[in-house]
Amino acid sequence: MQLKHFLFGCISLTLCNCSGGFSKGVKKDLSTGLTSSYNGFAVDDIYLAVDDNKLSTNKIALGKKVELIADGVDYYQLKDGKVNPGCRIILTDKAGKEILNLPDAFAEQAALDKSKAASLKATLTTGSPMLAGETYHLNVQFFDKNKKESEIVSDVDLVMKE
Repeated sequence: MQLKHFLFGCISLTLCNCSGGFSKGVKKDLSTGLTSSYNGFAVDDIYLAVDDNKLSTNKIALGKKVELIADGVDYYQLKDGKVNPGCRIILTDKAGKEILNLPDAFAEQAALDKSKAASLKATLTTGSPMLAGETYHLNVQFFDKNKKESEIVSDVDLVMKE
């Protein structure tokens, strides 16, 4: 698999009551090491999943799609009655060398009805140049294109296994 086979970002369809509110906080998943902070958004849950199953470890088999999911996202800035989420994804190796820097995985996504943006999903398909036994750092930033200071930033180290 080559770098071009990394697949990223999609928006799940769920319901949300998006309003002009504000929220700020931090969430830490002790079982996976996933740390997330949010500013300007409200978030119910942030977690890692593989094959639609919530993970309890940061060890991922090569070739699997890892999803970072933020559920219950609220407080978007509406523009013409629509919301515009964005998603930046950066993957680095243990030396800090960038393997991937995707400024906006949702760049091709048109503005959405607010009911379709309550669950945000960044997807990474693991594989070459990633190697089994190595650790990689995944950084995902979900942001509001209508209000750039509103963001959810998540960081996790992923350990690749056979």
